[in-house]
Amino acid sequence: MTTKANANIRVVTVKDLWAIFVHRLWVIILAAIVAAGGLFIINRVTFVPAYSSTATLYILRQNEATATGNSDSDFSLALKVVNDCDYLLKSHSVLDEVIQELNLETDYKTLSKSVSSSNPENTRILEVTVESDSPENAKRIVDAICEIGQEQITEAMGFQQVNLYEYGTLNDKPCNTTSMTTYMLVGMIAAVLVYSIYLIIYLLDDRIRTEEDIERYLGLSVLGDIPNADDKKSHQYGYYKAHGAHGQKKTKKKRRAK
Repeated sequence: MTTKANANIRVVTVKDLWAIFVHRLWVIILAAIVAAGGLFIINRVTFVPAYSSTATLYILRQNEATATGNSDSDFSLALKVVNDCDYLLKSHSVLDEVIQELNLETDYKTLSKSVSSSNPENTRILEVTVESDSPENAKRIVDAICEIGQEQITEAMGFQQVNLYEYGTLNDKPCNTTSMTTYMLVGMIAAVLVYSIYLIIYLLDDRIRTEEDIERYLGLSVLGDIPNADDKKSHQYGYYKAHGAHGQKKTKKKRRAK
């Protein structure tokens, strides 16, 4: 028996969730298409291509150049040195000289944001990447950073050797394009958001629509029902029991309670 305390609590079943989804499917699909398409159009209108170039430095301790073997302690120390080199490459001393040598129309703060680096795990390799407005500029800048940085780091740290193992790559493909996965993700988020809105509307709607609602929320038995010939509403949130497959109202015979 349904208690009075539960009378105002709307219970959502899997059937209700599925009915809401099916009934509003076209709106959900439209929202996903509009969201993904809108993002695509915005990207096309505002897109400014950026190109990247990556150079590789190899950090070698000076005493390792003539050593016949490497100990674990030497290797661990070399890994720590890589972090020092990473910091020094982005220092004012290096980047300001790069700006001056290449006559770049930028400042230290702007250039430093375009420079990134990575250290593959358990290696003494430092990969330096620069983003710029053209492939040629990106390669030119990253090569200058590595060459100038190589000299300054070796001079500053004394006992280290920084070798420019590989000059910057020349990539003609922009590095800041939006992937198809991003468009799909935006579309899915829009679809879930629209579905959630319809679900909230359904939860806030406390109207009694079916016989099941009377029994579920009021705890009363249905003695009979009379079809409403003037009701032009075809369906609401999955309550299709009173409607045919094509939205035509089924006629019901009046029932009497025993």
